[in-house]
Amino acid sequence: MPKIVVTAAVKDVDAWLKFKPQLIAQLSAYASDGTSYVAADGSNRVASTWDVSDMEAFQAAQTATSPEMAAEMEAYGMIPPMTVYIEK
Repeated sequence: MPKIVVTAAVKDVDAWLKFKPQLIAQLSAYASDGTSYVAADGSNRVASTWDVSDMEAFQAAQTATSPEMAAEMEAYGMIPPMTVYIEK
């Protein structure tokens, strides 16, 4: 099962961390074992790692973000773009 790393900037790190239960629920169909990371320098950069069981579904979700997910990402302060790294 490949692992991915997702990085982004956020408006408020603490608000983003509170988003994790919703994010886990949204990704549970194709990803598990989500872990959150914050920048050691105290900046607004964050990251998460995930084990992806269905890479095609994950990539489809990334290219066709639903209006609902986009609204939730904005509500929790995520600042586009996100960068996704895939384990090779």
